[in-house]
Amino acid sequence: MTLIPQRLVVATVAVGLSLLLAICRPVFAQEASRSAGVDDFSFDIREFTKSPWSLDGYLQGNVDYAGLDRDAALYRLGFIGQEEDAYRLQGGVELQAGLTFQQGPFKAYALGMLQQSHDGKEWHDDALLYEGNLSWQVSSNAYVTVGKTLLRWGKGYAWNPTNFVGRSKNPSDPDLSLAGYWVALADIVKSFSGPLKTVAFTGVLLPVSDDINSAFGKEHRINVAGKLYLLLHDTDIDLMALSSGSRTPQYGLTVSRNITANFEVHGEAALTTDFQKRVVGADGIVTPEKYDALSFLAGVRYLAPTNTTLIFEYYDNGKGYSEKEAEDLFRFVGDADDSQLIIARPDLSSYQLPNFMRNYLYLKASQKEPFGWLYVTPALFSILNLDDGSFNLIPEVSYTGVENLELRSRLGVLFGGDDTEYGDKVNDWKIEFRARYFF
Repeated sequence: MTLIPQRLVVATVAVGLSLLLAICRPVFAQEASRSAGVDDFSFDIREFTKSPWSLDGYLQGNVDYAGLDRDAALYRLGFIGQEEDAYRLQGGVELQAGLTFQQGPFKAYALGMLQQSHDGKEWHDDALLYEGNLSWQVSSNAYVTVGKTLLRWGKGYAWNPTNFVGRSKNPSDPDLSLAGYWVALADIVKSFSGPLKTVAFTGVLLPVSDDINSAFGKEHRINVAGKLYLLLHDTDIDLMALSSGSRTPQYGLTVSRNITANFEVHGEAALTTDFQKRVVGADGIVTPEKYDALSFLAGVRYLAPTNTTLIFEYYDNGKGYSEKEAEDLFRFVGDADDSQLIIARPDLSSYQLPNFMRNYLYLKASQKEPFGWLYVTPALFSILNLDDGSFNLIPEVSYTGVENLELRSRLGVLFGGDDTEYGDKVNDWKIEFRARYFF
């Protein structure tokens, strides 16, 4: 079942790379022709030359205080054999910096993080390279990139089921930085006059081994992915696919369009063939399932005349668990002893993912400078589990009245009964304070 889809994806990438060779002119010939016609100026051009180096980033400090639900199933699953306090104070300092060097058609980029954090018991030091890659602008409409690169495929704000070669967002804080994968990719863009205004193709090679991209899936595989972008009648359309390899083949479609200047609609659909899921019964017996999983998302974004931004998204997670399957998991965790949970832990990891069930609704409202409060933006958002009725509610306030400084505070409160997703989360509530200084 997977052989034909793999050939389709490889053929798609091959066509894209052929297009790259057909439409690209060597950049060195362009540079030579330009230099032949350069006039002799009487002033020093170096005075007007932009530095090839640029550095930006931020220094952040944060403090979180949470009330733990020690009777919750996901608390037991997260702290097997451990006794945690009823409250947890965490915090830390983080430096994130991006360094870019660009000279002619070549660009080098690195984005990294240094962090010292306290988990409530002890301090930890961490360093992470989010991205580190080299790019070559082969021509005015073609690029090649090699290295660790973050790809964000999809149109959704909270979820992206079509993000086949990227990492999943945290729906409760979707703007957090994410690490990329080590890839080789080619981008080709062509513009036209007429209803079809732009065509772009992205081809991706993503290897997986013991040391490279091991979190992506099965090791000792080379994964091939492609994305075709169309701007047709002012509508953005993406067609994407991922070959069989570390994961089973996947196919996706995204669409977005501005109905008016202030009203945008978007959607995604993703098909994962031969998806494998492990379902844990109330008695602890694990049942493997294999099926073609279809996930889709539909959303709108509206900017009201009052400067209020509204975002609504509905997400059907075809890879998720039904309400009964989740209830069976909660009952098993509640009845099992620590030794049973330790044995079952490898089969329970997918239950600990954010929004591991089927149907969700995301709502967010933010208001810029209400009541004339300069530089203040309050917001309120919620994720509602439509299967069991549980939800979170997170009000937040940000302040940007000091140059290059952003202050944010938020309160997260979870609502739900026994054997529901948000009723059985690790936290009952959490207060967060964050300060970021940008440079």
